[in-house]
Amino acid sequence: MTLLPHGTMYLTNDPMKERISKIWFAEGRICITTDKGDERSLPLELFPELYYATPSERERFYIWDDGMSIRWQDLDADIHISNFHEAGTIDRDNETNKILSKFPCLDLKAFAGYIGIHWTKLAKYKLGAWKPTPEMLEKIKRGALEIARQTATAAATI
Repeated sequence: MTLLPHGTMYLTNDPMKERISKIWFAEGRICITTDKGDERSLPLELFPELYYATPSERERFYIWDDGMSIRWQDLDADIHISNFHEAGTIDRDNETNKILSKFPCLDLKAFAGYIGIHWTKLAKYKLGAWKPTPEMLEKIKRGALEIARQTATAAATI
């Protein structure tokens, strides 16, 4: 499950397609009501831009794409209604989270840049929305070990 890049368009002239009519946030989830009266929700962990946003940033959205997408201009994030048709599962007890939790002061965006991946990808691994490949997990471990080594070296010189 991913956020759609700004500007992605979908064919929406099908009158049978449901559209988003209402959006709200509750209990760590993004919730929608469709024009057909269905309610759906997904955990915010699936969308790191929203998960790490402030409540006020989350509330600054608009519905676009003929009712098919939600846009957060300030966050440069979009969610298409099709995301709400997939079962979003979260594994909060994951290895990436265990590794990164050992460094509570570590800035997620800075660390992602340090190991050469986009911060939302690392956030999805940490939050348990995605499972990293063994190679990616090794890259995360090596990066954390290097940060620990550099910190120990710097502390020894004080």
